[in-house]
Order: sequence, then C-alpha cells, then structure tokens
Amino acid sequence: MNDNIQLTSGQEGYIEYKSASPFEFYHILNELDKAQEIDAQGWLIFPEKGKGPFPVIFCVHGSDNWGGHHHEHIVNFLEAGFAIFRVHSFDSRGIASTVEDQMSVTAAMMMVDTFEAMKIVSKHPDVDSSRLGITGWSLGGTVSFYSFWEPLAEKLAPDGERFKCCLPFYPATYIKPEENRWNSGPILNLVGESDNYTPASLVQTMSEIINNSGGNSSVISYPGGEHSFDSINPVTNWPDAIAVSEKFCTIATDGNMTYETDSGEILGINQPEDRLKVFESGEIHFGARTGGDWSIRRQCMKDALDFFKSYL
Repeated sequence: MNDNIQLTSGQEGYIEYKSASPFEFYHILNELDKAQEIDAQGWLIFPEKGKGPFPVIFCVHGSDNWGGHHHEHIVNFLEAGFAIFRVHSFDSRGIASTVEDQMSVTAAMMMVDTFEAMKIVSKHPDVDSSRLGITGWSLGGTVSFYSFWEPLAEKLAPDGERFKCCLPFYPATYIKPEENRWNSGPILNLVGESDNYTPASLVQTMSEIINNSGGNSSVISYPGGEHSFDSINPVTNWPDAIAVSEKFCTIATDGNMTYETDSGEILGINQPEDRLKVFESGEIHFGARTGGDWSIRRQCMKDALDFFKSYL
C-alpha cells in the first residue's frame, strides 16, 4: 500500500501515508482488500539527543483523541532516548471524538493505520527495526493489545514486521479469540482497579488466556484507579459514555464476531447494522468515570518507562 514511501536519514515530522477503514476485525481477516482507502497521517519524532539507529515507540490515542497526559508520556519517552510515532487516526478521518459513538472510527481502522505506519518507519535508516514497541490509551490500548494477536498481524504485516513489546493503558479487551496465537513479546497492561469504563477484570482474564497459550502478558492494577488515571483531570462522571461491560464477545477462527446477551441470544457484531442491534438490545452500558490520581500518575509514568527500557 505504501511501497513508494522511502524515508531518508534525518527525515522526521509530519508524514502522510495510505491506510484503510475496515469496520471490524472480521473485515481485516476476510475483506481487507475491500476496505475504503484513506489518506492517513502521523508524526515521527526523534529524541533531542543521541545517535541512531533509534528504537521507536508507536503511540495510539484513545476515544477522546490526543490529550495532554498522552503528550507527557511521549516527552518522557523522548527524553529517555526513544523515537516515537504518533498515529492520528481521528484527524485522518475528520473525527474529533468517539466517546459517545464508537462506530465512526473503530479499533480495526486504527489497527490498519498503526501497522501501515510501522511498516514504513521500520525501513527508516535512522530506526532500529528490531526495537519497535507500541503503546496506546483506552481505545488505543485496545489497538496496541490486539496488535499482538497473530492472525491480525499476519494479515496486516505478511512480511513479518512485528512490535517487540506492548504497553496498553486501560485497554478494552472485550474480544476473546478462539484462535489463541499471540506475539511472544511481553505485554504489560496498566489498569485501574475502579475503572468502570474498560473493566480491569477483562484485562486480567485475557492476560491469563494469553499466558495459558504460551504468551507473555502481565498486569499492573493500581488500587482505586479510575479510567484515565494518568491524566491531571479530576474524577468526572460521563453519563453518555459508551462503557464496556464485564462480558466478552467472541471472534471465531474464521473471523466471525458474536455477542451473547444475558438472555442467551447470539448477536452478530461484524457489520455496523449488527452493532446497532446490540446497542438497541439494552446490553450496552452507558456512563463511566474518568479522572487522574497524582500518585498513580507518577507511578505509571515510571512503570511505563521502565518497561520500554527493559525491552527496547
């Protein structure tokens, strides 16, 4: 898709590239060639000091787009000697936020944006392609988490480009695959015990599933932490936010995605109209709390940096 893009030594900053907009993981696995092509954008930034080739951390925003606490982590990474690539999935599609929508820009779309950027940047002469990491917040945490699910990675990077390590912040890990094949690199999930937006219980369960299949996933669960515990915003209730319940949907080996209601009805969620039926079923939870905690904020900044220093 982007074979014509050849970055040169010293080149950084704003980068435009081609991506696509598959609605769900189902479409990545089965119909990626049919997805609408888009013009994507992102920023490649090198550290102020140091000499390449540099390790790179790919950073993926959440449902409310880029925020101040994301940039503080990014500066923390840069000052430690890591290059970063900031993926701009919402800006690429003219969307400001999906907190109350979750359909205009999906994790599947952001997954394509991130892998396409990774394949381009990995060929940069100032980048060490063997030291590529990924992190993301909330919806971006979901993207980073499932970037380690091999069936998706094989479709998006068939030539074998992979992230070496993965750090999701409060990800929505509500998709349980039947085919448990995962990147063997380390995953460290940073979650809040009191998160009612993307429940920590799902992350704990998915980490156990990954480890039982030979993977390497761990969790740091901060006591009392809300969603966005690393921001400086006070704890706030958002009544219209679409929250993740403590139930999984299933993705079959053929990519078919289903959700079982409390009454036992099996609903498909592959298509936008299917997702709307789930919303209308009363199964979707609305309302969530977000907000920072000063002590957690300081600790997770350290935990995140220590993780990437250990593995990149």
